[in-house]
Amino acid sequence: MKWTSAILLTATCIGLHGAAALAADTPLPLRKAGKWEQKTVMEEGGKKHEQTLTICIDGDMERNTAVASDAEHKSSCTKYEVKKDGDKVVIDATCKMNGRDVESLTEMRGDFQNTFDVKISSTTSGFQDSQSISIKRVIEQQGKYLGESCGDLKAGEAMGTDGTKVMVQ
Repeated sequence: MKWTSAILLTATCIGLHGAAALAADTPLPLRKAGKWEQKTVMEEGGKKHEQTLTICIDGDMERNTAVASDAEHKSSCTKYEVKKDGDKVVIDATCKMNGRDVESLTEMRGDFQNTFDVKISSTTSGFQDSQSISIKRVIEQQGKYLGESCGDLKAGEAMGTDGTKVMVQ
């Protein structure tokens, strides 16, 4: 589960919470509190990584994470547009993160009470070891609500299929 943290951070920061600007004209969905199954596929550099996690979502943590992420995006993005497009919410952003330029397009579908689908397409560019780099990444997530009780998981905790637990909120 080595790439778990990278996927969780990327998906959380750029996707669900990173897009959740509560003050935006278009309201963005927050996941219902409870136990969720989240399948993530990340494609980067021609390689695909897949992961399935069981996550315990706490309503207050979800809102607080969204508010903090909104503030971060407002301070680090030159473009941050949230709009409704048919049955999806679309976030178009141009940001500076860790000294690199990140252009992303996020599409969110579903009711976020029972299911959700999120697709994040991003390009990160900048310099690494005195060389110009450009990294294209596509992250797709599908979430399914499993119920109100999180069982052994604590609020903000996720568990991989191998039983490893990690805090995600």
